[in-house]
Amino acid sequence: MPEILPNWHPAIVHFPIALTITATLLLLVTYLRPANPQLLPTARLLLRLAAGGAVVAAIFGGLAFQNVEHDAAGHLVMLSHRNWALASTAGLILAALLDGFGKFGQRSLTLALLALSVSVGITAWLGGEMVYRHGIGVSATALAAEAEPQAATNEPLVTPPAASPLLPGEHIHADGKRHHH
Repeated sequence: MPEILPNWHPAIVHFPIALTITATLLLLVTYLRPANPQLLPTARLLLRLAAGGAVVAAIFGGLAFQNVEHDAAGHLVMLSHRNWALASTAGLILAALLDGFGKFGQRSLTLALLALSVSVGITAWLGGEMVYRHGIGVSATALAAEAEPQAATNEPLVTPPAASPLLPGEHIHADGKRHHH
C-alpha cells in the first residue's frame, strides 16, 4: 500500500455513498418523468452496486479501525462511525436482496432508499468528523508544521524505553493507552 494512504477505506468508501444517493435521486425523478423506462432499472442497478461497494468499504473500514492511530476522543467517533456503517451496509444489502427477489415495489424501494441515504449520510458525516476534527487516518507529516531545528546542546539524546509488544487485536492510542476491540 502506498505510504501516503494509510489505508484504502477512504479511496473506496465514496463509491457506495455516491451510488446510494444517485439511486435515490433517480427513483425520485421517476415520479417526475414516469415515461422514461430507463430510470427505474438504472436506480435498481445502482442500488446493487452501492450494496457491493458498501461491503468492500466496510471490510477496508474494519482493517483501518484496527490500524489507524487515534486518541480516546477519536475512538468514540470511530465506534459511532463503525456502528452506522454496519447498519447502513446491512440496510443496503437487505434492500438490494428484497428488490432483487421482487419484494419491493417502486414506492417501497424509494422510501427504503430515502432512509438509507440518510443513514449513509450520517455515516459519511461521522467519517468526516474523524478525519477533519480528530485527524484520524491522516499522515502525521501532512499535519506537522515545519519543525524548528533542535538547539545544539551537550546533553546526550535520551531514548524512551521500548514498549512491550502488542498482543493480537491490541492497539495503542496516540495518548499511549492500549486496548482491545
